[in-house]
Amino acid sequence: MRKTVRASACLGVSLAILAAASAAQAQSTIAAPPAANTPPQTPAPEASAAGSTALQEVVVTAQRRSQNLQNVPISVTSFSGDALAAQQIGSTLDLGREVPNMFAANNVGQGSANVYYIRGLGQTQSFPTFEAQVGTYIDDIYISRQNANNFALFGVDQIQVLNGPQGTLFGRNSTGGAIVVTLQKPGETFGGDGQVGGGSYDGYTFRGSVNLPINSQILTRTSAYAVGDSGYVHDVTTGQSLDTMHNWGVREAVSFLPAALSNVRWDIAGDYEHNNNANLLNQPADGGQERISYSGFTTQGGALEPYLGGSKSTFGQGAFVNSFGLTSNIKASFSAGTLNLITGVRGLSQHLAADFPAASLGPLQPGDTYPTGEITLAQALRNSQYSQEIKWTGDLGSRLNYTAGAFYLFETNSNDYGQVLGLAPALALPLNDQLEKNQTISEAVYAQGDLKVTSKLTFTLGGRFTHEIKTTLLHPSGAGPGYTTADVQAEGYPTHLDANEFTPRIALQYQIDPNLMVFGSATRGFQGGGWNGLTGASPADYNNFSPETIWSYETGFRSQTPDRRLRVNATAFYENVNNYQLLSDNPATNSFDTSNAANLAAYGLETNITWKPISKLTLGANVSTIRATYFDQSALIRDQQASCLAGVAGTCDSGIVRANGALATPVYTPALDLSTTASYIFDFDLLTVTPNFAVQYVSREWFDTANTEGSSSSYPTPAGGRDKPRTLIDFGVTFAPKKYPVTITAECKNCTMVDYGTADLLGLDYFNQPGTFDVSLAFKF
Repeated sequence: MRKTVRASACLGVSLAILAAASAAQAQSTIAAPPAANTPPQTPAPEASAAGSTALQEVVVTAQRRSQNLQNVPISVTSFSGDALAAQQIGSTLDLGREVPNMFAANNVGQGSANVYYIRGLGQTQSFPTFEAQVGTYIDDIYISRQNANNFALFGVDQIQVLNGPQGTLFGRNSTGGAIVVTLQKPGETFGGDGQVGGGSYDGYTFRGSVNLPINSQILTRTSAYAVGDSGYVHDVTTGQSLDTMHNWGVREAVSFLPAALSNVRWDIAGDYEHNNNANLLNQPADGGQERISYSGFTTQGGALEPYLGGSKSTFGQGAFVNSFGLTSNIKASFSAGTLNLITGVRGLSQHLAADFPAASLGPLQPGDTYPTGEITLAQALRNSQYSQEIKWTGDLGSRLNYTAGAFYLFETNSNDYGQVLGLAPALALPLNDQLEKNQTISEAVYAQGDLKVTSKLTFTLGGRFTHEIKTTLLHPSGAGPGYTTADVQAEGYPTHLDANEFTPRIALQYQIDPNLMVFGSATRGFQGGGWNGLTGASPADYNNFSPETIWSYETGFRSQTPDRRLRVNATAFYENVNNYQLLSDNPATNSFDTSNAANLAAYGLETNITWKPISKLTLGANVSTIRATYFDQSALIRDQQASCLAGVAGTCDSGIVRANGALATPVYTPALDLSTTASYIFDFDLLTVTPNFAVQYVSREWFDTANTEGSSSSYPTPAGGRDKPRTLIDFGVTFAPKKYPVTITAECKNCTMVDYGTADLLGLDYFNQPGTFDVSLAFKF
């Protein structure tokens, strides 16, 4: 492991030094970054003086104002709308293939929910009593629930992935990082675009948007999409197709540009999405060409009615999420700066029922025939959130620019859930039947400024103060076992959590010459505490956990060659996480729960390289390494280790304790993650042909928190909860006739159909989505 880390680190550093040396010889200047109040936009080609071989300038808003990426001392990976299409990024799930030190997969049981890990920090659970460490923002609106964060990326202007804690400007629960999505605004002229396509598993795709300006002061944009397939999993027991997808959504955006107030722009938008997409336990079969499942719990519903109360008792196997959102951004520009009033209202309802088998997958077992499933979770969840932000961006002369603001969030959840244990074909036992209502109030003020100490040296100082209040109320939902708020309080657990946190940031950057900038920074992040909502029938299991905090230290450089053909950005980091919120199986409670099991330390390197050796060829590479360890484990973990070494049954190979009693290696921290891309434009008389090729290599990594050796699955990975090294290949080719505004694209994702583990539950491996092939026609008008 150490040799692999050192070798991969040397590779990234070597590439970085070579590029820096080239950039250090620069004599020309880079394009000046946009003014502070310039709206985000798709990067445009650079000045013609640079020639057609120059790379496009990348404009990012990682510091809540528009800047040239080369001037930003944060590890950022940015994708324009065109880049998303070229690199086959159709949903936020696909970002894990292209972003250094990032892992992305569907949540266990839910296809609409994604698990994101950045630099080893993330959360695999989507219960409403806690949040994920990687925050998601859509048009500056924080998305509190990850139940519906696998967004279908239609009408997207830009996506930015920010690695590391964003404790000041994107401070809401982003100790690991943030995914920032900016959607397209309505255009000033009539026009639009669309896409239709089909592919694997009877897949279909429809996307379309149209700009329809009412007049010069009222602009509108209407967008809609539908994607789906017939499912890639065959249930051996019931004969049904599982993990089918039938998703659709609409979005209406309106921009007001009042003539009487020429300094004001008001953007409002509403969206609605319906997701019918599960991620049920399945395994590869027939050499990986087919996925199969063993579960007697059907998609029709009704089997749970004798055992649970409420609407959840009628659910069949599957996951349905309906979500909606309303956003408003009033922007007023003044000579001293820009004021933004950002309002967001979001909500979702989820109907989920999923069988989590306790026995091995295959061959067919008696438990596989139980109509209730073996261990089935049913959940009816309703969420609503309201957020308001006031942001001011300005400058004091030419030497100081700053961003300051205030943030407010109010969130409520009603979570009606239950679990049923199958005992026989006509007998089952309800494990719990619980209604849980919780709410969160988060208030914050923040400010960050950049001071030009000299023409080359910039000093950044910022901070955010957050006050957060969380409350929870509980009572039994139906006939099954449950408990009340008073029962939890009697166990000594609080049902009211109050936290005050200050998260500062400090950075120095030095512009060695116009094409080379070096920087160093220290940033603190904060993640609120919560409760273990997914528990058994005992209130003793509804324990709370403390806030998670992090200090991250980074250094690196941003460089490009004078002709702007080669760009290399590198960041080295060290992070220290206190009270890491870890979800794992807990032998003390005999259930899965989140606890502050230990602290975590990690260090690594992230390098982004883009090279355009000739005008028609563009090459890219992302190289990342990470080494992570647990330390200062909790008293509960130390007791577990001692019991394991003493031979107490059930205490080894559980939680974060390995079979030998040692602490495990944190999950999703591969020693090397390398992704490369290549695109070439073949220019013919009647059309252009553009093949796009991408390869990702990931070294061995654990996805089981205890690093379990071996596997109970009939299709084991080489070491149970540890993946073997994997190489994923994506390929696409686009044909664009010169006389018509259409393109035809044929592409495949994971073309060689590689299977790898993404999560471990009850000793069983959950796998990635299989490879797909599709053809689509896109047009503009």
